[in-house]
Amino acid sequence: MRRSSSRGQALVEFAVTVPVMMLFVLLTVDVGRAYWESIDAAGAARAGARMGIICDTSDIGSALRDEPNSGIPNTVTAWGATGPGQAQGTCTSAGQTCGDPLGCPPSVFSGTRIACFAVRTCTLSGGGDLGTCVAFGWGLRPEPGAGHGLQVRVVIKFAAVTPALAQIVGPSGILFLNQSTIAEEVYF
Repeated sequence: MRRSSSRGQALVEFAVTVPVMMLFVLLTVDVGRAYWESIDAAGAARAGARMGIICDTSDIGSALRDEPNSGIPNTVTAWGATGPGQAQGTCTSAGQTCGDPLGCPPSVFSGTRIACFAVRTCTLSGGGDLGTCVAFGWGLRPEPGAGHGLQVRVVIKFAAVTPALAQIVGPSGILFLNQSTIAEEVYF
């Protein structure tokens, strides 16, 4: 009699423990995916800023979408209006619209769009690399030699798969991973 009650107790403990452990494992996988996507966004922002400081006429949009270490496809489906061949997606000269003119708010993510980038001219407070970008507005590439910095922002729409992370993120289960890089070497 004692032996069968031990088996029953073990079965109950197993039944209670497994769902909790599975939730932790899936949550860990989801957080890992979000971290990986944020690394993609940071790499793309750095690639765009790097291209912006190399040359005044290089295409910032193409550089960040073509970042070789990124898992974000270089398609209009993924990037929307900031995708390849789109008016906002080509950033080769100062004064033209470059990236999303609103700075990639969540409202631009509709349908299958999962990524967005924005570029802005800025003045750096603090007199150099350690300053912050004082806004001049999104959507414009700096004029060459105008004494301005360049900020590139990449935002990725991340959908949580695990119900636990979806509850932490909010009712929509969507997290917007926002990465930006400031570059000022070419303009000072």
